[in-house]
Amino acid sequence: SSLRLFIPPLRLVSAAMWQVVQRGNVQDYGMVEEFISTVTEIVPELLNPDQKAQLLLGLRARVRLCKSV
Repeated sequence: SSLRLFIPPLRLVSAAMWQVVQRGNVQDYGMVEEFISTVTEIVPELLNPDQKAQLLLGLRARVRLCKSV
């Protein structure tokens, strides 16, 4: 609980999501997709609609590619 005093929760979750992507944990990409959607709903100017769509489609494509192998 003392960790929350040093690192704001959003930064902590962002770091965890980045770890998922860096490690290629495709089974957790749904969680990353949900995080991106939630954050961009709260802060819509973070990504423009094209950037958001490209990012989410890329995550979904990676999941489908890995499931088909």
